[in-house]
Amino acid sequence: MMEKPGPYTGVRVVELGALIAGPSCGKYLADHGADVIKIERYPLGDISRYSNRTSAKRSPMFLQHNAGKRSICVDIKQPDGLEIVRRLCAKADVVIQAFTPGTMDRLGLGYEALKITNPDVILCSISGFGQTGRNAKRPGYAHLAHSMTGWLGMQFLHRDPPEEPRGPGVAIADTTTGLTAFGAVGAALYRKAMTGEGDHLDIALFDSLYGSNDSSLQAYLTSGEIDVWYHPVHAAKDGYVTALAGPDHASWCRTCVAMGRPELAQDPRFKNQKSLSENLDEAAIAMRSWIASLSCTEVEQALTENHVPCGIAYTIDQAARQPQVIDRGLMVAVEDPILGPHDQINSAFKYENAKSGVCGPAPMLGEHNVEVLREELGYDNEQISELESQKILKRERV
Repeated sequence: MMEKPGPYTGVRVVELGALIAGPSCGKYLADHGADVIKIERYPLGDISRYSNRTSAKRSPMFLQHNAGKRSICVDIKQPDGLEIVRRLCAKADVVIQAFTPGTMDRLGLGYEALKITNPDVILCSISGFGQTGRNAKRPGYAHLAHSMTGWLGMQFLHRDPPEEPRGPGVAIADTTTGLTAFGAVGAALYRKAMTGEGDHLDIALFDSLYGSNDSSLQAYLTSGEIDVWYHPVHAAKDGYVTALAGPDHASWCRTCVAMGRPELAQDPRFKNQKSLSENLDEAAIAMRSWIASLSCTEVEQALTENHVPCGIAYTIDQAARQPQVIDRGLMVAVEDPILGPHDQINSAFKYENAKSGVCGPAPMLGEHNVEVLREELGYDNEQISELESQKILKRERV
């Protein structure tokens, strides 16, 4: 049986970005079948290649956000290098760039310039604070978005008592922005198919994290009151479990059965939805006391058997290869030129009638210089060798 193509098979993408936000958008497109050419700055390439605090011989950050792409390393400060980028952008359906606003215009690669040779191009510009607004020219990273959108405040400063803010263990602003950009590119590609028009997408880390808040910011805008709700985490004998006392009365009744106290559901404090909502803290105390007497596995089994949502707070080593990951195909074996066969996080997107998922290893620096310049731009071997001798191109040897 012929393998099904990805939803974006045939889509040509040029990516000029580093670290997480821009590259993760490109990675999602590659997972969906797009041909993503990653343009890396001469001579070091994407800085995430060096973001490695483990014993692995390649950066896990780079591997995760760049699998399945082609890499060229080119000096865009030199005219011949910039010309390579211009010509690739002229053939692209989508150009992703994550420079500080104004940089692409100075390079002659802004939206208006790109449209001259590629009228229906989709340019996706990713930055810390957007292309407009008072902070547009500020450098922007995930930790700034975490702080300035109130996200860290929600996690720590609004607790009772307030806690000293700590950086999260994940660059949530970056990963959220990558998904936001991926969705915007998909919408722009659909619109292009309908109208023939390209577009310039303005995606910001600040905007993405501000807009993805579940309700706390909206609660303040609506009422002028601060209302931050924290998902409960309870201590068991050997770890931690997350589970709710309710919030609906039917779930509370099932929880009481799981605890071996079905009569508690008829307690005047908890006998209906209204009384349960008014006394939810007391219900949580009863639940917390029961959880403390059991192991995490015992709690999970008892609650799950009674159809009560519950999950163990896993450590990274426990979470990485848990059975659910295997069942859902969220880990795939990839043959890497340095690491050999290794496990790679796979795409979370699944389709009945299309393919998605990691389609190859993360590229070595400039691995596809020759392939891209010959096949896409018509350069011959002599021209490519000359560009290498002039230090316009760089290729990492395995």
